Parts: sequence; structure tokens; C-alpha cells
Amino acid sequence: MTPTARIRLFVLLSALVLLLAGCGGSHFEPPETQGSPLMVADGGQPRLFVLTKQEEEQTVGIGGSRRSTGSWRTDTYYHFAVQAFDPATAKPLWTQRLLTLGDPDAKNRYQLQTRVIGSSVGASLLGQDGDVVWLLIGDEPFAVKVSDGSIVSDPATLQAAYPQLEGLLPSEAQHYGFDRGLVVRTADAQQWRISAADGTAVAHVPTPVPSPYPEGRLKANGHREMVPMFPYGDIPSRQVMLDGQWLGLYSEKEAADAADDTWGNNLLYPYQVLDEGALARRTFWRAKIVAEQNFDDRFDRLSDLTPIAGAPLYLKGRFLKDLATGMPGTPLLLDDPAGVLVWHSTRMDDAGRLALARLDTGLKEVWKTELPLSESGTANQIMYWHLPGHIVAMGLLQTEESGVTSRTPHLVSVDLADGSLAAWNMTREAPVP
Repeated sequence: MTPTARIRLFVLLSALVLLLAGCGGSHFEPPETQGSPLMVADGGQPRLFVLTKQEEEQTVGIGGSRRSTGSWRTDTYYHFAVQAFDPATAKPLWTQRLLTLGDPDAKNRYQLQTRVIGSSVGASLLGQDGDVVWLLIGDEPFAVKVSDGSIVSDPATLQAAYPQLEGLLPSEAQHYGFDRGLVVRTADAQQWRISAADGTAVAHVPTPVPSPYPEGRLKANGHREMVPMFPYGDIPSRQVMLDGQWLGLYSEKEAADAADDTWGNNLLYPYQVLDEGALARRTFWRAKIVAEQNFDDRFDRLSDLTPIAGAPLYLKGRFLKDLATGMPGTPLLLDDPAGVLVWHSTRMDDAGRLALARLDTGLKEVWKTELPLSESGTANQIMYWHLPGHIVAMGLLQTEESGVTSRTPHLVSVDLADGSLAAWNMTREAPVP
């Protein structure tokens, strides 16, 4: 190489070093969902709110000159955002960034890597209060507009608006809640309910919550009988009154247990019937409800449990519940045509997927749809909502590739008319084909 060529190469490399020293790049990890989603109403339209947290690494050049290549520093940030989805189409409507945590000025003695600020901070949605939604990021409360997610209240404005809170906001998320508004247990151990709808702060009196337990039967001696405790985990719905007839969705062993109803407990407290869980191959059974008397006590019980010939069989089948009743195990009844919905699994192992079938009163399948959601574990952790014309659900899809197991959150919407499916991959931020 000639001297002139060496000089040109040196100048070119020096310019490149200076350019790189002043530039950097960003790498974004896939967003992670935070807490549970929240179904809200925006001008009468249902919207599903989801909080996300996304990590960003910014590479920044430090120093650098003709005689020194300088060094690099990585600044780490965590961006919190709220997304609104159209639940019918399972597609996002908008995304609003709420807060970014990071410390770009913190350097170690080598000036190569900043501290990572915010990696352990989480977020959760609390509830809708009029035209705003309350949420927590870390240990701090925020209120955002239902219409676009913009922040309308933060810890500073909250204390400025309500003197009761000034200097007394708790430093732990466990002291916040929601009950017709933001509930705060202040540092002086008082509880306040903040209503964004009317701009008031009042001493919090908890709203009475009805007991989920059914009322025990009144016995002839004037006392009510003890109600059996709920089992641990999810309570499958396996009994329904359809078209004036009692129907059970049981395996053979479960049906044998349900048929042993001498005192009527299996009819009144269906959750105490044997549950074979993921191994249950369930079909439909019909039974009579007969009046019984034992001394002075009168009650109804199940009798003559009989399998229905030709009825479909479902692995881990159970009725989709009517969440609006607040009573565990109450099945959702559909109209036009009348019928029920049945959750079931495609497989008993962790490769199984959740499926949903609609049946009419004759137990004929109107449609059956497999969902991109996994069905595993002792309890069904999937959240779902019944909206006019749709069932909307959110859960995890477990996949394995090259020995690595991934669990990806998905939002799905099933059309009740024909079972057609719309789904959104929350990690890839893309629709599912």
C-alpha cells in the first residue's frame, strides 16, 4: 500500500470512528402484558384495555477521537403503555405510552453500562370510574382517559386535588384498590375512595359483596344446613337446565358419583361431585328431579341418571359460565337458537388447545372452534367475556421449539353465530392467520 493510500485509509477510519462514537441504536424487546386485562365502556362501545411493558436498550458511543476509538454504553429503559382493543375483531385501536423508566445518566466507573432501572416494576389495571380508568405503575396510581389513554391524574395531581392525600400516599401497591373509584389506604391508616366521576374523596365504606355460596336448605327444625366448601381452583360447570330438562356433562365415574344423591346434595351443590380434571371424557346425561322426604325434611334429588345416546363426547368438557350471575358454576344459556357453550380440550397433555363448541337444545353441534390458547394445569386461567354476538377470551399459548418452551399471550374473539375466530398475538403484535 502506498503512503498516500495509507493516509486516505487512516482518514477514512478516523471519520468512521467519530461517526460511530456520536451515534447509537436501539433494540426493543417484545412487549410484555402486565396484570389482567380490563373490559371497559367507551361511549357505550366495549373496549378491552391491556397494559404492556417493553424493554429498550440504547447503545450510546462515548468519547472517540483520531487517536482513540472510544467506548460504548448501553442505556436500558422500560416503557409502559396502555392498549385498547376492539374485542369483536381482536384488533388494536390505539396505543398510548404512559411512562418510561430509566437512568441514562447513571454510569459505572468504566462508563460502559448504566444501572438498569425499572426491571422489577410491574403495572396493573384497577377499574373504570366514569370516563377514566385507574391503574398502578409500580406503587403509584394513575388515571387515564377511556377514549385515548392520555393521563389525567398522577400522584402529584392527585395530592394537589385532594388535601386528604397530601404527603400520605402509600409507598406499597397493596394499599391501593378499586371500589366504584380508586381506594387508597393513606399512610395514617385511613381509607379513602376517590371518585373521578364526581371529583370527591370520601371515607371508604366497602360495597357489600354477596356470598358466592348458595344458601343452605332450611331444615324442619328451623336451622339452615351447612353448605359444603368450594374445592380449590376452578369450579367446572357440569349441570344445566336446558329446555326444561336437567342435563349433566360427566364422565362415567363422575356420573356414578352424581347419581348417589340420597340427600339431594349433588343437585343443590353440584361442585362437590367428583372431578376427574384433564382426564375426564365427558358426555351428556339426563336425570329426573324427584321430591324426597326424610322425616319432616323435604328436598329434591337426582334420580335415574342415564347417558344420552349419540350425544357428543368432550375431553375435559364443561359449560361456559354466566359470569354476570356472580355464582360459580352457573352455565351461560344462549338464544336464537337456544343452547349452551362447552369448553373442552383437544388433548389431555400440555400440547392441548382450548376449543369451544355451541350446542342446541337437541345437543347437536352448531359449530366447534379450536382456539390458539393452551389448556393445561389444574385450573383454567383464561379470562373471558360474553359480549353481544361474541365470546372474547385472553390467555396463553404454549409452544416448544428446539427444547425451549414459550408462553405467548393471545386475544381471541369467537363469533357466536358461526364460530368464526379472530385472534391477536400480543407478543408479535400481529393477527393470527
